[in-house]
This record gives sequence, structure tokens and C-alpha cells, in this order.
Amino acid sequence: MTTTVTRPTEGLDRYKESIRMRLEERRDEILAEIAQDDAIAATALDERGEDLTPSQHPADVASDLYERTRLVTERRGLDHRLVAIEDALARIDTPGFGLCADCGDSIPVARMLVRPQASRCVECQTREDRLVRRHAGARA
Repeated sequence: MTTTVTRPTEGLDRYKESIRMRLEERRDEILAEIAQDDAIAATALDERGEDLTPSQHPADVASDLYERTRLVTERRGLDHRLVAIEDALARIDTPGFGLCADCGDSIPVARMLVRPQASRCVECQTREDRLVRRHAGARA
């Protein structure tokens, strides 16, 4: 498949600073969430008043395990979103910003305003999401 680089959707240039600011704000929010989650995860159980004796009730152990698992899962999602935002910030001043990474067509301005870290048009992103779900289903 040959990818043709076309001019991004007309009008995107006038929104670039607004998009950049939104991306930077969201990046800062995610970094703050990560720092907060890291602080919670780093807190020793005994510092939180947890009973560390061998007689600790299994429900308490399960609750703590659930919370730590939730933090790890949330962190993965935050890391994924952070990478997408940083990639968008790196692309914003390049000629490829606003172009689909798969097909090379312009990503509509409306999509870029709603999801400024988008690197694919709706059609290509839908196809990618299906592949990811199919792959995840095969692993289950």
C-alpha cells in the first residue's frame, strides 16, 4: 500500500496553538495522576495502618491486592495515553500533523479538535480497534 501525503485539512493550522495547549494540559493532568498513583503504591502497608500479621483476614488481603492491581491497570492506561499525547506534541509542527498515519488522508478538523492526539482517520482507527479486539479475544 502506497501512502500519499496530502495537505492536512484546511483550517487545521488556525487551531494548532489551541490543540497544543489542550495536549500540554492533558499531559500535565496525566503526569499528576501518575505521581499520585505512584505515591499511593509506594506507601508501605504498615504506614497505612494495615495489619501485617499472619492472621490478617483474607478479605483484607484481597482488598489490598485489588487496589494494587487497579493502580497497575490504571497506570498502564495512563502511560498509553501519555505516549499518544507526547507523540502528538512531537508531530504538531510537522507537515504530517493532521494526516492519517495509515492511509495518509487528512484527518477531519473536527476529529482533531475532539481528539487532538489522533494519528488515524476514523476509518483506519476503527479498523485498528477491531484488530486489537480480535487479538485480545484470541488471547483470552
